[in-house]
Amino acid sequence: MARLLEHHALDLLKQVGVPVPPFRVVSTPEAAREAATRLGSPVVLKALIPVGGRGKAGAIRMAQTPGEAFDQAQELLGRTILNFPVRELLVSEEVRIAKEFFVSLTFDSMSRKPVVLFSSLGGIDVETILEKDPEKLVQVPVDICVGLQPFQAREIAESAGLKGRILMETAQVLRGLYRVFRQFDAQTVEVNPLALTDEDRIVAPSAVVVIDDQALFRHPELDGIADPERTNGWRPLTDLERQIRDIDKTDASSAIRFNEFEEGDIAFMITGGGSGFLALDLIQRLGGKPATTFDITPGRVEEKMYLATKAILSRPGLKGMIAGGNITNFIPIDVKVRGVVRALKDLKVDPRKFPVVFRYAGPGVEAAKKMASELPGIEFYDAATSLEDAVRRIVELTRAP
Repeated sequence: MARLLEHHALDLLKQVGVPVPPFRVVSTPEAAREAATRLGSPVVLKALIPVGGRGKAGAIRMAQTPGEAFDQAQELLGRTILNFPVRELLVSEEVRIAKEFFVSLTFDSMSRKPVVLFSSLGGIDVETILEKDPEKLVQVPVDICVGLQPFQAREIAESAGLKGRILMETAQVLRGLYRVFRQFDAQTVEVNPLALTDEDRIVAPSAVVVIDDQALFRHPELDGIADPERTNGWRPLTDLERQIRDIDKTDASSAIRFNEFEEGDIAFMITGGGSGFLALDLIQRLGGKPATTFDITPGRVEEKMYLATKAILSRPGLKGMIAGGNITNFIPIDVKVRGVVRALKDLKVDPRKFPVVFRYAGPGVEAAKKMASELPGIEFYDAATSLEDAVRRIVELTRAP
């Protein structure tokens, strides 16, 4: 998924008529001072990083004067906050908030419909607040064929106790947020807080917009804005993660899910969803240090397995490798193993010196064993050996003196 930086999210909201405070994007302390002067102090400075929790991490600051904006920008720019480098700041006019609301639009996989979440309680600790007071959260599914109707938006606003002009303004904001959600194939559109100002106006001082990256081809207007390569959800992509994503793009018939761990030393290529999670948990409990996670969906996978294995084994500091899964029914085992063995041969890996453990079960396993035997030293286990025992074996081999 591609999470927009906040200034891009606010721009989309502004395009559909949702009130947002005036703001500027700056990359130097001097520009922050000038922005504060032009906007009029006080201002809010926010680190432009694609992750939540910025307030608690100290990445949102108030500045009462242009000079203070300079100082705050000088302190924020160049830092790494929540694993992301801070290269730009959003400087916005302060919103004097009288009451905070929470609103989010997302897709409910159970009902297969968009759903509006709205609460009269909002702010930085909204998750904790709603855990204690869940009845304050209104959930309204939306028929995607007709969209969020005016009467629905008014009823949602009324549920928070709003009346009159403020109710109508809030309803208009909700419909605007739904327009962004629908128009741009968003996974999430969230405003927290949606603010009622001390001047009795509804304003969205912040916004989160996450786009479904599989729909980006339909939105050339988002080129350069929605960047699924920016993050894996909690930190920037590593070079290896970017390389694997490039490999994944070579063939649309299957999809690779991959993460790299900085401290690991075992190339971990156990596939199969739950099997992978089980094996990952076990290898860590046994004292092993996985360097990667890897999964691949059914399709023409041989070439991807080959390219991915070569990329993963290029990582410095690896002590061994485990590949396999529980039981595979959709892809013959020999197709997967052929790609991995080709990579090991091309890299001239000697499994007698660099431990390699395979654990596969399913159709084609005998052919896969024959392929693996071409590289002496590969330990190949089938259904007669549990996945857990195979994991124990790679930990033993990589921890041997």
